Amino acid sequence: MPLYDFVCSECDARRQVLVDYHAKNDLELICVQCGGVMRAVPVAMFTVISSKNVKQPTNKKQVKPCGHTHKCSCAAAITQKAPNPFQKQIDEALGTGEYQ
Repeated sequence: MPLYDFVCSECDARRQVLVDYHAKNDLELICVQCGGVMRAVPVAMFTVISSKNVKQPTNKKQVKPCGHTHKCSCAAAITQKAPNPFQKQIDEALGTGEYQ
């Protein structure tokens, strides 16, 4: 369960409360210093704590030019077997390449 900061709207006193995410939106506390209303402030930073025994994946999947990570025929379909016959026009239109 997360720990949220609650701030008094009148005296700016702060208090940390261990509360569920959904419950904190409806929760209003009474300030012990001035009796004002304390509401949860937006979270500015959080920390993730994990066990050292958690195994991290060692085999990261390679992303192919088509965007897939699994075996597909897309990569074979976009593999260019010959030079692009329109490359000169493309370079001229983009203002790049050796034809400028």
